[in-house]
Amino acid sequence: MSDVIKFKLRKDELVMLALVYFYLMLCPFNKVEESFNTQAIHDMIYNTKYLYYYDHISFPGSVPRTFMGALAVALPTGTIAYLTQCSKAVTYSLARMVLGLYVVWSFSTFRRAVKKAFGSPTANCLVWITCSQFHFMFYASRTLPNTFGMCCLLLSTAYWINKEWESFLWCSGFGVLIFRSELVILLGPMLLLELLSRKLNLHELITPGLQTAGIILLGCCSIDTYLWRYTVWPEAVVLYYNTWLNKSSDWGTQPLLWYFYSALPRAMLLALPLAVVGCLKDRRVLNFATPALIFVVLYSLLPHKELRFVLYAVPLLNVAAAHALSPIWNKGYFAKLVVLAGFSAHLLCCGLFLSASYHNYPGGPAFQALHEQAPCSQNTTVYIGNYAAQNGVSRFGERCESLFDRRWNYVKTEDLSVETIKNFDLLLVEPKEVHHFRKTHSVVEKFHAYAGLKFSKEPPFVLTKKKEAVYLLKTKKTKKTVDVRNS
Repeated sequence: MSDVIKFKLRKDELVMLALVYFYLMLCPFNKVEESFNTQAIHDMIYNTKYLYYYDHISFPGSVPRTFMGALAVALPTGTIAYLTQCSKAVTYSLARMVLGLYVVWSFSTFRRAVKKAFGSPTANCLVWITCSQFHFMFYASRTLPNTFGMCCLLLSTAYWINKEWESFLWCSGFGVLIFRSELVILLGPMLLLELLSRKLNLHELITPGLQTAGIILLGCCSIDTYLWRYTVWPEAVVLYYNTWLNKSSDWGTQPLLWYFYSALPRAMLLALPLAVVGCLKDRRVLNFATPALIFVVLYSLLPHKELRFVLYAVPLLNVAAAHALSPIWNKGYFAKLVVLAGFSAHLLCCGLFLSASYHNYPGGPAFQALHEQAPCSQNTTVYIGNYAAQNGVSRFGERCESLFDRRWNYVKTEDLSVETIKNFDLLLVEPKEVHHFRKTHSVVEKFHAYAGLKFSKEPPFVLTKKKEAVYLLKTKKTKKTVDVRNS
């Protein structure tokens, strides 16, 4: 275990960390899937013990989420923010940097275990393949439950390779019971393979497993219960809501094989066919990749699908790809050229994915521009429409509000009437809603979102299409006549 917990990054892994931070700086805003942890981190840093003002009290969401990931990020981030007295925007970047560091450190631990099992060439290729893929690196700093689950998965897989079962139980317990319950169908087959090969005794697993689960649930659920103000095991509620009730389908569905023909090809690119070669080449690699394949097959049964749901399988499948790639590099100059051409193709795809992501958070720049319309010393009411709230707006962007100085009042309550919204000083609304406010507000600025790709006959040949997504409106009144602070 001492070898696994070393906090040490190689030069190529420092490149990985730099790439995570590069994506973070170009896409500094968050989407609705990240909002719970983002707001929780904010409240733990800036509201501390004032639970009444926590965002989840006013906007609990459809299901409760655990605070454990937010707590792990908020503790070091809050310390740095307190010592440096930096702005909220900088604090949010620091929080994501901390999370990115957790992921890269977990990956480094995973890489060392892969090196032990398959050798240095495979481990080195694994790092460079992962760096050349967009989605793993992009999500590494995003405050999704899946990202916290990824840390647990990478560490658990390292312990699985090293046959350190007690540590495996602890990491997998946190991953399954606290962050993402679906990890059980990835981590479970790992244990099953060991049991079938008789490398692990069932009696050695049951008692420690139950003890570990009990301690994790008692400790973590106590914290979540306190913060939610009622007895709750969040991940159990999420599992019941999304799987048993199938409520996740309300957010859209995809065909059965969507993960295989769309999600994994986008996430892995040329590494996907290489992974097939690696599995055919070496039975050890096939055994290693089998849990990931089982996971994707079983998870495909759920109608609601998103790429991030199966991103856990990518590091394991990348090991198979790296094992196939590592001997090719040493087969002459032509082989090197082919490999470099493949990496160039990956980088081109990363550029396209990044361009789409860069334009995918219009609420963020709109929220920044909104604060230029009035001084923080002036009493100002702000209405944040649903689209902006889901695509870039967070409490870290609130420049003009603190716990004890609330001259600016930010309201994102849904289903307010048009007549009520007209009384706000500043609005962030969708284009289809602007006509309601032509008489009371003027358009300050329009903000655009990603709307697909278009091809051109001239360089750079592929361009990003954009559409109007968020309008910033400002009241025409010089003085408010209606108080909307309690709307």
